[in-house]
Amino acid sequence: MTKIALIEDDADIAFTVRLNLERENYRVTVYGDGHEGLVAVQGGGFDFVILDLNLPDVDGLTICRELRRDPVTTSIPILMLTARGSERDRITGLELGADDYLTKPFSIEELLARIVATLRRTRPAVAQEAAPQVLEVGDVVIDLAGQQVTARGQPVHLTPTEFALLRELAVHRGKLLSRSHLLRQVWGQGYETETEYVRVYISRLRAKLEPPGSRPLIITRQRAGSSG
Repeated sequence: MTKIALIEDDADIAFTVRLNLERENYRVTVYGDGHEGLVAVQGGGFDFVILDLNLPDVDGLTICRELRRDPVTTSIPILMLTARGSERDRITGLELGADDYLTKPFSIEELLARIVATLRRTRPAVAQEAAPQVLEVGDVVIDLAGQQVTARGQPVHLTPTEFALLRELAVHRGKLLSRSHLLRQVWGQGYETETEYVRVYISRLRAKLEPPGSRPLIITRQRAGSSG
C-alpha cells in the first residue's frame, strides 16, 4: 500500500483529500504543520508527498528544498499544491525538485490522475529481452534496473522525474526527441501543454551531470527537441 504524507494546513482540504485517497487504497497521514511534516518525511516510511505551498510556519518551497537536499528523501515523489497559479510559481516549484504541480481548486479525479502518473515514473522501465540494463553515456553510468546514476565515479542523486527523463534520453541516445515525445513518454497523457516541465528538468539534469567546461551531455535544438 502506497504511503502518502499530506502536508496541508487547510483542514477541509486535508479531510477531503485523505478521505478520497483512502477510498483508492492509499494510506494517508495528514500534517497540518510544515515543520512536523518535514521531520516525519525525513524519518522515512513514505512513498509520496503531497505538499501545500502556503503553510503558516515553514513554506512548501523550503520543505521541498530540504527534502531534495537529503539523499534519503531525494527519490520520494513530491506533488505541490497551491492557490498560486502563475507560471513563475509553477517553475519555481519544479526548479526546487517538485515532480508535479496542481493549482487549487482542483478535482479529486485530477489529483488521482497526477498521483498515478507520478508513481508510474518512479518504477523501473520494463526490461526487454537482450536490452542492456546498464547504460554508459560518456562518464555517466545509468543502472536502469536499480535506478542508480553515477558521474565520474560518484553517485548522483536524482528525483524520480529526473531519472525518468534521463532514462528516456539515454535509451534513445543520439536521436532527436521532441518536447511532445518527452512529455508523452515521461509525464504521460494530460501533460501535452506543460512545455516548461521539459525545459526545467533538462536544466536540472545538466546542473547535476555536466560540470562547468565539460562537453555537453544533453544537446538541445531550438524548436526541435533534445538528444542524449
